[in-house]
Amino acid sequence: MPDPLPEPPPPPPLPEEPRRRPRNRTDRLRRLSRATVVALVVFEFTVSRTDAPWREAVAALLAGAVVAAFGGEVLRDAWAFRLRLWRHRWPDLLFAVPAVLSLGTSGPQGAATLLALRLLARELIDLVAWRPARPVLQALLRRPLPLLCLSFLLTILLGTLALMFPAATRDGLGAPFQVALFTATSASCVSGLSVVDTGSYFSSFGHWVILGLVQVGGLGLMTLTTTLALAFRSQLSARTRGAMQEILEEDTVQGFQGLLYSMSLITVTLEVLGAVALYPSLELAPDGRVLPTSERVFSALFHSVSAFCNAGFSLYPDNFMRFVGSPGANLTVMALITLGGLGFPVVTSLLDWGLWRERGPRRVWRYLPVHSRVVLLTSAALAVGGALAWFVLEWNHSLAGLSWSQRLWASIFQSVSLRTAGFNSVDLAKLGTPMMLLSLVLMFIGGSPGGTAGGVKTTTVAVLAFTFRALLRNRSEVDIMGRSVPPATVYRACAVTLISFGLLFALAFLLFTAEPHLPFRDLLFEAVSAFGSAGMTTGVTPQLSAVGRLVVCALMFVGRLGPFTLALAVGLSKARASYSYPSTKIVVG
Repeated sequence: MPDPLPEPPPPPPLPEEPRRRPRNRTDRLRRLSRATVVALVVFEFTVSRTDAPWREAVAALLAGAVVAAFGGEVLRDAWAFRLRLWRHRWPDLLFAVPAVLSLGTSGPQGAATLLALRLLARELIDLVAWRPARPVLQALLRRPLPLLCLSFLLTILLGTLALMFPAATRDGLGAPFQVALFTATSASCVSGLSVVDTGSYFSSFGHWVILGLVQVGGLGLMTLTTTLALAFRSQLSARTRGAMQEILEEDTVQGFQGLLYSMSLITVTLEVLGAVALYPSLELAPDGRVLPTSERVFSALFHSVSAFCNAGFSLYPDNFMRFVGSPGANLTVMALITLGGLGFPVVTSLLDWGLWRERGPRRVWRYLPVHSRVVLLTSAALAVGGALAWFVLEWNHSLAGLSWSQRLWASIFQSVSLRTAGFNSVDLAKLGTPMMLLSLVLMFIGGSPGGTAGGVKTTTVAVLAFTFRALLRNRSEVDIMGRSVPPATVYRACAVTLISFGLLFALAFLLFTAEPHLPFRDLLFEAVSAFGSAGMTTGVTPQLSAVGRLVVCALMFVGRLGPFTLALAVGLSKARASYSYPSTKIVVG
């Protein structure tokens, strides 16, 4: 039987027509939100403020469009997710709650401002995920510390541009470049120094810009961006996680993610509670009139954020001198300054309710991490010692003319605020020479690591003190509370101190050269205050020349980043050498 004929091959398939990518109709509302926000921002930035009714009408119309577009997005998501809306869109709802509340106080403009911030957060996340930007981001993530420096420079640049727009000042002309740069640097570096009166010179929009810079500068742009990425359920690359671990100095991925969530929750909670506690004390405006509810709420929020971030910015021309005898305002601001200056790892360990439940209040101290105990003891010693010194040395100087109770409150307040916060309840121009010398030491020390404070940090001073004790006892190891300190930690403490002294000396020398007509003691106080992010001044800041302001900006930038971080960022290697040299003997001392 003959073999059957082979079947003919099937005809080649017809080429398929290229299918068009369907339009994403759900993004129309988001594009509308973006367009309305951009239109509102351009209008506010380019059109100077006048008393013409058409301007307010157009601004209100654009702000209403922003609110309406956001409301449409929320309704669309509510229909799509239904009962799962909170799980998938909780960051948007967090912005929506204060926006709705602000509709009844400041109108659509206040709500539109909050919603514009929400849109900016979403756009930052999209920028990170944008394909053309990935090579640049990957190159930066290979060196996290330079990325940290660039993030601060970017924050300062954006803040400078925002403060130069006409809507940022009350006269509708915008701040000059030098004023805008100095203010943006001071706010981003949470210093508090200013060449103008913040409350009367800048408008409400300018105050919002400064508030945002203080918040971003207190926590860090990288920290906020990564937190927003996690909040919006974005996936972080392994290189991004490694960079954030190095910046936050955490050992594990779970550790840095847990610290980010704790930082966000602690920051929002404490700042809101601080604003609520400050609200009763901020009844009057700087000119003596009664503040409306919306302005009073913003003033409480502004000072609460400024205190927690240890920034020292105030909307009052005399800072906090009018509250020298107010227990409520003093206690609230001191609590916010202290909690922000202790560092988030310490605050997180203190809020570990499981530890308090298992060990009890009497035994919990023994089970706290050694780092937390060192920070708490050093901070308490500096605060108590500074208050006693201020009360005794300044009795006839800055405390003159006050009652006994006011002198006590002012001494405690200045001791807490002096090291890094920048608030003052007395006139620092009357500061005596002995207390000024002690203030230089306290401002140089600053707060604690992992928080919003500046300076060389309390733990650095503690490690140096225990190293000196080990030297006196002829011990080869440095021990703190029954634990030995690694030699690398001792070397780092010495390096931080030496680099800080060197940078402070060099920049202070430039400041003395640029300002030969100003008193030496006032310039030295200004330099150390800027370097330690303390924000204290004897009144010479507005008198600085253009070169002097640039030098102070450099001092604030170097002090906020940290000398050791800056040294690593510019090229010092962190890799360990695989060899060692023969030892020798050098006579010192």
